Amino acid sequence: MTATPSGPPLPLWQSFAADASFSDPGDCEQKATRFEKRIERRNWLEHAAGLSVIAFFGIGSVIAFVLGEWLIGATFVMIVLGTLITMRNLQRRATNLARRPEDPCRVHLRRQYQRQYDALRSVPRWYVGPIVPGMVLFYLAVTDRVADEIGWERALEGAIGPAAVTVGILAFVLLANWYAARWLKREIDALDALA
Repeated sequence: MTATPSGPPLPLWQSFAADASFSDPGDCEQKATRFEKRIERRNWLEHAAGLSVIAFFGIGSVIAFVLGEWLIGATFVMIVLGTLITMRNLQRRATNLARRPEDPCRVHLRRQYQRQYDALRSVPRWYVGPIVPGMVLFYLAVTDRVADEIGWERALEGAIGPAAVTVGILAFVLLANWYAARWLKREIDALDALA
């Protein structure tokens, strides 16, 4: 007859993992849901801002054309078109992925993070890029129009301030997206470390 050990089973395993803790499966679900809601809110705000830009520059283009300012009207149309392209790109590149029933929560969350990371890393191309041509042409058209009245030197001096503000806003957008991409990369790496 063999004696059965008294005490807890697998004492060696317990000694190595005495401080081990397991994550609650609900934690991953909550994290994924919070992240998806954040993406939905961001995209809703982006679409609202895009519609405001379209309305403002759309009305502005009509007014410019009525006043005979064809070049300014054309730049406004270019800004509207660039904004429409950006909104379409947002829908194609930066919306939430549908959950696949066969994926564990961690896999789904990693896919969501990766999608947003890829979108944020390419913001200069798909988000900012489409609106830049219309903005540049707008500054050139306005500066040219003002130069007819006061000369090129003074017109360029007057354009520097507003152009600097525009460049500053675009730089802020790019920097904010770069920081967000770095945060997502850390989150992806943390999930990969759990695998």
